[in-house]
Amino acid sequence: MTDALPEGIRELAAAQVEVLAETVAGLSEADLVAPTRCVGWLAAHLLVHVRLGLAEHAMSFAEPAGPGEPADRGYVSYWQDWPTAAEPITFADVRWHWANASTYSVASEFQRHFADTARAAAGMSRQAPIGRFRFQEHVMAAEDILAMWTVEWVVHQLDLTAHLPGKRPGPLPEALALTAQTLDGLLGDGERPPSWDDVTYALKGTGRVPLDTPEREFLGTRAMRYPAFGWKNAGG
Repeated sequence: MTDALPEGIRELAAAQVEVLAETVAGLSEADLVAPTRCVGWLAAHLLVHVRLGLAEHAMSFAEPAGPGEPADRGYVSYWQDWPTAAEPITFADVRWHWANASTYSVASEFQRHFADTARAAAGMSRQAPIGRFRFQEHVMAAEDILAMWTVEWVVHQLDLTAHLPGKRPGPLPEALALTAQTLDGLLGDGERPPSWDDVTYALKGTGRVPLDTPEREFLGTRAMRYPAFGWKNAGG
Protein backbone atom coordinates (compact mmCIF):
# COMPACT_ATOMS: atom_id res chain seq x y z
CA MET A 1 0.00 0.00 0.00
CA THR A 2 3.03 2.27 -0.22
CA ASP A 3 2.10 5.34 -2.29
CA ALA A 4 4.22 8.30 -3.35
CA LEU A 5 6.69 8.08 -0.50
CA PRO A 6 9.82 10.23 -0.72
CA GLU A 7 12.96 8.56 -1.98
CA GLY A 8 15.22 7.51 0.83
CA ILE A 9 12.48 7.12 3.47
CA ARG A 10 14.88 5.08 5.61
CA GLU A 11 17.41 7.91 5.78
CA LEU A 12 14.67 10.52 6.25
CA ALA A 13 13.16 8.63 9.19
CA ALA A 14 16.58 8.24 10.79
CA ALA A 15 17.51 11.88 10.25
CA GLN A 16 14.22 13.11 11.76
CA VAL A 17 14.89 11.01 14.88
CA GLU A 18 18.34 12.56 15.12
CA VAL A 19 16.97 16.11 14.84
CA LEU A 20 14.50 15.34 17.62
CA ALA A 21 17.28 13.84 19.74
CA GLU A 22 19.39 16.96 19.16
CA THR A 23 16.51 19.08 20.42
CA VAL A 24 16.14 16.96 23.55
CA ALA A 25 19.89 17.06 24.21
CA GLY A 26 19.70 20.85 24.36
CA LEU A 27 16.95 20.99 26.99
CA SER A 28 17.66 22.39 30.44
CA GLU A 29 16.13 21.34 33.75
CA ALA A 30 13.68 24.22 33.37
CA ASP A 31 12.83 23.22 29.79
CA LEU A 32 11.70 19.78 30.94
CA VAL A 33 8.88 21.33 32.96
CA ALA A 34 7.77 23.71 30.20
CA PRO A 35 4.23 23.23 28.85
CA THR A 36 3.62 21.53 25.50
CA ARG A 37 0.78 21.46 23.01
CA CYS A 38 -0.41 18.13 24.50
CA VAL A 39 -3.07 18.63 27.16
CA GLY A 40 -1.84 17.64 30.62
CA TRP A 41 1.76 17.01 29.59
CA LEU A 42 4.85 19.03 30.38
CA ALA A 43 7.91 18.46 28.19
CA ALA A 44 9.17 15.57 30.34
CA HIS A 45 5.78 13.80 30.12
CA LEU A 46 5.65 14.20 26.35
CA LEU A 47 9.18 12.85 26.01
CA VAL A 48 8.30 9.75 28.02
CA HIS A 49 5.61 9.10 25.40
CA VAL A 50 8.00 9.81 22.53
CA ARG A 51 10.74 7.59 23.96
CA LEU A 52 8.28 4.70 24.25
CA GLY A 53 7.37 5.26 20.62
CA LEU A 54 11.02 5.17 19.64
CA ALA A 55 11.41 1.90 21.52
CA GLU A 56 8.31 0.48 19.81
CA HIS A 57 9.71 1.56 16.45
CA ALA A 58 12.73 -0.64 17.05
CA MET A 59 10.34 -3.61 17.25
CA SER A 60 8.22 -2.63 14.26
CA PHE A 61 9.87 -5.18 11.97
CA ALA A 62 9.98 -8.10 14.39
CA GLU A 63 7.16 -10.11 12.78
CA PRO A 64 7.17 -10.52 9.00
CA ALA A 65 3.79 -11.02 7.34
CA GLY A 66 3.03 -14.40 5.89
CA PRO A 67 3.63 -15.23 2.22
CA GLY A 68 1.00 -13.53 0.10
CA GLU A 69 -0.48 -11.72 3.09
CA PRO A 70 -1.48 -8.29 1.73
CA ALA A 71 -0.94 -4.97 3.44
CA ASP A 72 -4.16 -3.56 4.88
CA ARG A 73 -2.79 -0.16 5.95
CA GLY A 74 -0.49 2.41 4.41
CA TYR A 75 1.22 5.41 5.94
CA VAL A 76 -1.93 7.51 5.37
CA SER A 77 -4.69 5.01 6.14
CA TYR A 78 -2.90 3.98 9.36
CA TRP A 79 -4.11 7.22 10.98
CA GLN A 80 -7.76 6.43 10.28
CA ASP A 81 -7.63 4.11 13.28
CA TRP A 82 -6.85 7.07 15.57
CA PRO A 83 -9.78 9.48 15.50
CA THR A 84 -9.68 12.63 17.56
CA ALA A 85 -10.69 12.26 21.20
CA ALA A 86 -14.39 12.85 21.83
CA GLU A 87 -13.97 13.40 25.58
CA PRO A 88 -11.75 15.83 27.50
CA ILE A 89 -8.40 14.58 28.76
CA THR A 90 -8.60 13.53 32.43
CA PHE A 91 -6.15 12.89 35.25
CA ALA A 92 -6.52 9.15 34.66
CA ASP A 93 -5.39 9.62 31.05
CA VAL A 94 -2.13 11.39 31.86
CA ARG A 95 -0.98 10.20 35.26
CA TRP A 96 1.03 7.20 33.96
CA HIS A 97 3.33 9.52 31.99
CA TRP A 98 3.62 11.85 35.00
CA ALA A 99 4.71 8.93 37.17
CA ASN A 100 7.29 7.69 34.68
CA ALA A 101 8.80 11.13 34.15
CA SER A 102 9.15 11.53 37.92
CA THR A 103 11.52 8.55 38.15
CA TYR A 104 14.34 10.66 36.68
CA SER A 105 16.14 12.78 39.26
CA VAL A 106 18.06 15.08 36.88
CA ALA A 107 17.76 16.20 33.26
CA SER A 108 21.03 14.55 32.23
CA GLU A 109 19.76 11.12 33.28
CA PHE A 110 16.55 11.65 31.32
CA GLN A 111 18.43 12.87 28.25
CA ARG A 112 20.90 10.01 28.31
CA HIS A 113 18.08 7.45 28.32
CA PHE A 114 16.30 9.29 25.51
CA ALA A 115 19.51 9.57 23.46
CA ASP A 116 20.21 5.83 23.75
CA THR A 117 16.70 4.94 22.58
CA ALA A 118 16.82 7.48 19.76
CA ARG A 119 20.18 6.14 18.57
CA ALA A 120 18.73 2.63 18.35
CA ALA A 121 15.65 3.91 16.48
CA ALA A 122 17.75 5.84 13.97
CA GLY A 123 19.92 2.79 13.36
CA MET A 124 16.87 0.58 12.88
CA SER A 125 15.42 3.10 10.41
CA ARG A 126 18.52 2.99 8.24
CA GLN A 127 18.68 -0.80 8.39
CA ALA A 128 14.95 -1.49 8.10
CA PRO A 129 14.28 -4.60 6.03
CA ILE A 130 12.18 -4.74 2.89
CA GLY A 131 8.81 -6.43 3.01
CA ARG A 132 5.53 -6.44 4.89
CA PHE A 133 5.23 -6.78 8.65
CA ARG A 134 2.53 -7.34 11.24
CA PHE A 135 2.25 -4.11 13.18
CA GLN A 136 -0.42 -3.11 15.73
CA GLU A 137 -2.90 -5.72 14.44
CA HIS A 138 -2.37 -4.70 10.82
CA VAL A 139 -0.02 -5.55 7.98
CA MET A 140 2.10 -2.72 6.61
CA ALA A 141 5.03 -2.36 4.25
CA ALA A 142 8.26 -1.38 5.96
CA GLU A 143 8.35 1.92 4.10
CA ASP A 144 4.85 2.83 5.30
CA ILE A 145 5.79 2.03 8.89
CA LEU A 146 8.81 4.33 8.62
CA ALA A 147 6.71 7.12 7.11
CA MET A 148 4.07 6.80 9.82
CA TRP A 149 6.67 7.07 12.59
CA THR A 150 8.28 10.05 10.87
CA VAL A 151 4.99 11.93 10.93
CA GLU A 152 4.54 11.18 14.64
CA TRP A 153 8.03 12.48 15.43
CA VAL A 154 7.45 15.65 13.38
CA VAL A 155 4.24 16.58 15.18
CA HIS A 156 5.64 15.78 18.62
CA GLN A 157 8.70 17.91 17.92
CA LEU A 158 6.32 20.79 17.21
CA ASP A 159 4.45 19.94 20.42
CA LEU A 160 7.66 19.97 22.41
CA THR A 161 9.08 23.28 21.21
CA ALA A 162 5.85 25.30 21.24
CA HIS A 163 6.52 27.05 24.56
CA LEU A 164 10.29 26.72 24.94
CA PRO A 165 12.28 29.96 25.08
CA GLY A 166 14.69 30.86 22.30
CA LYS A 167 15.11 29.30 18.88
CA ARG A 168 14.98 25.50 18.83
CA PRO A 169 15.55 23.06 15.96
CA GLY A 170 12.45 22.34 13.92
CA PRO A 171 11.53 19.20 11.99
CA LEU A 172 13.33 18.53 8.73
CA PRO A 173 11.65 20.20 5.73
CA GLU A 174 11.36 16.85 3.95
CA ALA A 175 9.70 15.33 7.03
CA LEU A 176 7.30 18.27 7.24
CA ALA A 177 6.46 17.76 3.57
CA LEU A 178 5.71 14.09 4.29
CA THR A 179 3.42 15.19 7.13
CA ALA A 180 1.60 17.55 4.76
CA GLN A 181 1.30 14.73 2.23
CA THR A 182 -0.23 12.50 4.92
CA LEU A 183 -2.73 15.19 5.86
CA ASP A 184 -3.62 15.69 2.19
CA GLY A 185 -4.45 12.00 2.00
CA LEU A 186 -6.72 12.23 5.03
CA LEU A 187 -8.29 15.64 4.49
CA GLY A 188 -8.31 15.84 0.71
CA ASP A 189 -5.67 17.70 -1.25
CA GLY A 190 -7.73 20.80 -1.98
CA GLU A 191 -6.20 24.25 -1.79
CA ARG A 192 -5.04 25.38 1.65
CA PRO A 193 -5.43 28.90 3.04
CA PRO A 194 -2.65 30.94 1.37
CA SER A 195 -1.00 31.89 4.67
CA TRP A 196 -0.35 28.26 5.66
CA ASP A 197 3.11 26.77 5.43
CA ASP A 198 3.76 23.09 6.22
CA VAL A 199 4.21 23.82 9.95
CA THR A 200 0.86 25.62 10.14
CA TYR A 201 -0.79 22.83 8.17
CA ALA A 202 0.61 20.23 10.56
CA LEU A 203 -0.65 22.15 13.59
CA LYS A 204 -4.08 22.88 12.14
CA GLY A 205 -4.46 19.45 10.55
CA THR A 206 -3.79 17.62 13.81
CA GLY A 207 -5.86 19.94 15.97
CA ARG A 208 -2.94 21.50 17.81
CA VAL A 209 -4.16 24.93 16.71
CA PRO A 210 -7.88 25.41 15.96
CA LEU A 211 -9.18 26.78 12.71
CA ASP A 212 -10.23 30.42 12.88
CA THR A 213 -13.31 31.86 11.18
CA PRO A 214 -11.59 33.02 7.95
CA GLU A 215 -9.93 29.61 7.59
CA ARG A 216 -13.25 27.85 8.04
CA GLU A 217 -14.80 30.09 5.42
CA PHE A 218 -11.94 29.38 3.01
CA LEU A 219 -12.15 25.61 3.55
CA GLY A 220 -15.94 25.45 3.41
CA THR A 221 -17.30 21.96 3.98
CA ARG A 222 -13.74 20.61 4.13
CA ALA A 223 -13.36 22.30 7.52
CA MET A 224 -15.58 19.56 8.98
CA ARG A 225 -12.78 17.04 8.36
CA TYR A 226 -10.40 18.85 10.74
CA PRO A 227 -8.54 17.65 12.72
CA ALA A 228 -7.46 14.64 10.70
CA PHE A 229 -6.42 12.23 13.45
CA GLY A 230 -5.77 11.76 17.14
CA TRP A 231 -2.99 9.86 18.91
CA LYS A 232 -2.40 6.45 20.37
CA ASN A 233 -2.22 7.83 23.90
CA ALA A 234 -4.44 10.46 25.43
CA GLY A 235 -2.74 13.79 25.88
CA GLY A 236 -0.51 13.81 22.84
